[in-house]
Amino acid sequence: MIERKPGSRLSIKVFTLAVGGAAALVGVTVVAGRALGVAAMQSASGGLAAMKVNTALGIALLGVALCATRGGAVARRAGKVAAAVAAGIGIVTLLEYGLNWNAGIDELLSAATQTPAAAFPGRPSHATAFTLVALAVALLRADSRSRRSISAGAALLAALLSWVALNGYLFGVWPLNGAASYSGMALPSAALLFLLSLGVTVMEPRGWPARIVLSRNMGGMLSRWLLPAAVLAPPLLGWLIGQLQSLGAYDDPFGWTLYAVVSSAGSVGLILLLAHRMSVMDAERVAATELSRHDPLTGLLNRRAFDVSLDQLFRLAKRHVRPLSLLMLDVDNFKSYNDTFGHPAGDELLQRLAELLGKHPRATDLVARVGGEEFAMLLPETELPGALVLAERVRRDVERYPGFRRPMTISIGVASMTASTSDAAVLVQASDTALYAAKGQGRNHVAWVGARAADSGSGIGLAV
Repeated sequence: MIERKPGSRLSIKVFTLAVGGAAALVGVTVVAGRALGVAAMQSASGGLAAMKVNTALGIALLGVALCATRGGAVARRAGKVAAAVAAGIGIVTLLEYGLNWNAGIDELLSAATQTPAAAFPGRPSHATAFTLVALAVALLRADSRSRRSISAGAALLAALLSWVALNGYLFGVWPLNGAASYSGMALPSAALLFLLSLGVTVMEPRGWPARIVLSRNMGGMLSRWLLPAAVLAPPLLGWLIGQLQSLGAYDDPFGWTLYAVVSSAGSVGLILLLAHRMSVMDAERVAATELSRHDPLTGLLNRRAFDVSLDQLFRLAKRHVRPLSLLMLDVDNFKSYNDTFGHPAGDELLQRLAELLGKHPRATDLVARVGGEEFAMLLPETELPGALVLAERVRRDVERYPGFRRPMTISIGVASMTASTSDAAVLVQASDTALYAAKGQGRNHVAWVGARAADSGSGIGLAV
């Protein structure tokens, strides 16, 4: 399951309500303006194709349907009815074009007296009608989990059609704006339909592509960084270069060359920026992982990291029949030290003890704080005699260390893996048993489990 970005559900709800509300408001305003004859409310676009009344009605219905997806069961049913009516407007319009037929709905609400009859007054364009149908299908199929791909595909197709129309206005390409019998998609219509397409695309966070864009993983981060640039940068760059070319700054071949160079440079810059951001995120993730593995007071491995490492090293030693030893260390009379000098002094003692322990092991050895005043040393490739030598050295160094507020000692339990050691828990239990034995002998001792080792110092052997 893909984890979504925090707050994405609320942001989607606000966005869909805003887009749906704006579409409904503009559509109703245009319909009312046409019915009342108020020119300021009719959404004309400077001689280009104006928003037709059926288009405005369809957009208003789609806006209502989009808002209804955020309501209860009754609201959603009403929204589906609105989407179905919008789909009907689009389908009938397409049939009118395809069959050269007049269904009588083009000027049902209002007559467009200023538009020539040959230009189909009141009839939405081919692209507008198809976009209305696509968005209506997306809204009608949105609740069906098995058909979310249909909904997403229809919404993306609607976005593409409206985006083509918007680019036509941006670059002044007349066939995309309207000509003769092919009435073009009006600029307000294209803008509203594009926004509706985005709203429908993201209204279901669990559907594709919303779940990818809104996820917290690397794919989501890349999508949020790249998609706005991929959609907006090419047309804006092309428009800017076209404007400079229209002023006589350079000829057409140079303009295309400039477009290619600037596009490449922008792509490289965006890639490098993303690479830097990903490097920062990787570093943060590594730091967070390391922090989660280490004890914040002493900087040693914590109990969780110790358990994981012990399990891995035990499995390797068992598989390859190699030695492995474990030391469990406990500070003697730590509570008395804490009660006498205070908890800050106790924390300082643990920190200095961690520094002492860190000076002894090899690079392959592991030192961890596994409890309040309890530590562990995991020694791969070390048999019992070598582990006892290290344990005695550590015990002696702590006993002689002058940096504590009073002389302190530790007790150490040592255990080594044998052929009969079935799992890591048995090894831990054996070292704990030895530690308790060292404590029972008056503390400041090293005790071990296993065969008697030569030169064991002050150690105590246990026949276990």
